[in-house]
Amino acid sequence: MVNLLNKIKRLVVEKELIKPEEKVLVGVSGGIDSVTLFHILYAMGKEMGFTTGIAHVNHLLRGEESERDERFVAELAWHHHVPFHIERFDVRTYARQRGLSIQHAAREIRYTFFNNLAKNHHYNRIAIAHNLDDQVETFILRLIKGTGIKGLSSIPVERGLIIRPLLYTYRSEIEDYARQHKIRYVEDSSNRKTYYERNFIRKNIIPLMETLNPSFKEKVFLLLNDITRINSIFEKKSNDFIEEHTYSDKEDINSDREGLTGLDPETRFRVLREIVSKLEPVFILQREHTRQIENILFSKRPNVSAHLPYSIMVKRKYNKIVFTKKPQEGKIEYITDLKEGINFLEPLGIIIEVEKYSKKDLMPFINPVEGRFNENIAFFDYDKMGRLSVRTFKNGDRFIPLGMKDRIKVKDFFISKKIPLEERKKIPFLLSDNEIAWIIGYRIDNRFRVTEKTEHILKVQALPIHKET
Repeated sequence: MVNLLNKIKRLVVEKELIKPEEKVLVGVSGGIDSVTLFHILYAMGKEMGFTTGIAHVNHLLRGEESERDERFVAELAWHHHVPFHIERFDVRTYARQRGLSIQHAAREIRYTFFNNLAKNHHYNRIAIAHNLDDQVETFILRLIKGTGIKGLSSIPVERGLIIRPLLYTYRSEIEDYARQHKIRYVEDSSNRKTYYERNFIRKNIIPLMETLNPSFKEKVFLLLNDITRINSIFEKKSNDFIEEHTYSDKEDINSDREGLTGLDPETRFRVLREIVSKLEPVFILQREHTRQIENILFSKRPNVSAHLPYSIMVKRKYNKIVFTKKPQEGKIEYITDLKEGINFLEPLGIIIEVEKYSKKDLMPFINPVEGRFNENIAFFDYDKMGRLSVRTFKNGDRFIPLGMKDRIKVKDFFISKKIPLEERKKIPFLLSDNEIAWIIGYRIDNRFRVTEKTEHILKVQALPIHKET
């Protein structure tokens, strides 16, 4: 049996993860992985000359069990005479307010807490208990949900102050070490529930794969290393571009459109992700956000903007692209081009799907009075539609409601529908060559309706973006 303590010590020394006289903050949940990590680092610290402290976040998610975990970790710190830092945080409320999943919100809270502790208490390193099994589970989870090459990279053993000494260690090795040294820990009951995605992967998918290949985890780990090396090539191209083609102007970051459009899609994604992370470190740019930015990069309009979460705005001013983070006041002002297929309009909280059909395929579903199937779906004469875009309300907007012959003010239409004033500025409009074709969710314009002469139908569906909970 490999001596786990010596294995971790070799990694720490070879990678210079911890140096003598340094202070190491260990994130401890109370589970077997983090408690074992603390025991190993505590023992190593005595030999190598560094000190440890413990940080614990009570997420207030599991009632008495969360309180039990907090007490256990506090006793662990007291027994070993090391500093103990505790944060109690209502993760569920935080997630709801920010529109995040519970897991994402909990991660944000933990890392913010750890980094603040490191700054205020002069810790040189923050040790996290991710292990090799975590890497394999994350790989499968991202593969199932869909991700780019960057998302399939291995978790780094070191990033900034964060170190992961157990990253190349199997969970079975951790369990053997804990059993051999009679290490006490507490178990999160939610880890047994397979309706959580990661637990399902751990308890069902990985064992199934191991029946086909007992070395499945090792093969995934080797693949992760290969992908990581490929990623390093893209990262270099991205870093070189940022250094040569971007500059800061007060709080804004600027780049040139031609440079960004000339990049391959993968490098461009990384460039955009790095730029927005400088504006808001906790925001992780996703592929749908990238598509929003690419809409303005490749738009025929010289002046257009995209709104991202955390009040980040990307503005195109002819060949100049400006990334800025400024509070949005009052109304939402938004405009973006649409393409056939799926379009993510996150600032408006909707997804718009645009599809072309032959008339015979869709006529049975079209309400001849309303020109729609329900408030979220509208149908148009494809040949009457021009360049598609979406924007919000502007003073003076007019359209011809379905069934009418004359233009009316959109303001008067809203009044007739008793739509509150504060809501009107948020309602998106589908435009055809800058003419209102559909007040989304309410009424289409009579000029673009399906008629007996229609040959092809454009179906447009608008659905809310549902956040993971």
